[in-house]
Amino acid sequence: MQAPARHYALAATVAACGAVAAAGAWVLQRVDPNAAGSPLPGCVFYHFTGLYCPGCGMTRALHALVHGDLAQAVAMNPLLPVLMVALPLLVLHSFGYRLPLPRRALATLLSAKFWLPLLGGFWVLRNLPWPPFSWLAPG
Repeated sequence: MQAPARHYALAATVAACGAVAAAGAWVLQRVDPNAAGSPLPGCVFYHFTGLYCPGCGMTRALHALVHGDLAQAVAMNPLLPVLMVALPLLVLHSFGYRLPLPRRALATLLSAKFWLPLLGGFWVLRNLPWPPFSWLAPG
């Protein structure tokens, strides 16, 4: 992709992500996913299995974040801060931008050998019923 086209593509991606984030923040300001009868969907995996997936609690974590409660956001899903830092970096890298990261850190972020054990381990550990692992469950 040529440099100007790459910049336009990144600008369009940033604008689209910004619009989605603004709409999501607007909804989460007005709708409480913790409330009974909330129109926001729950986790289908949890509904059918009774087990937490890596994304369980993410909507409630974002709701807490929109309301300025960082501690509650981390309590709902401690993976949220990791993803909020990593995803923009991965998008920038996918558009060919050189990131101000050490080569090893970038290679780690791009590696399935990092993400699969992280997500799989988080998935297993947050379903264990005793502390400290029970602290990984949403709530």
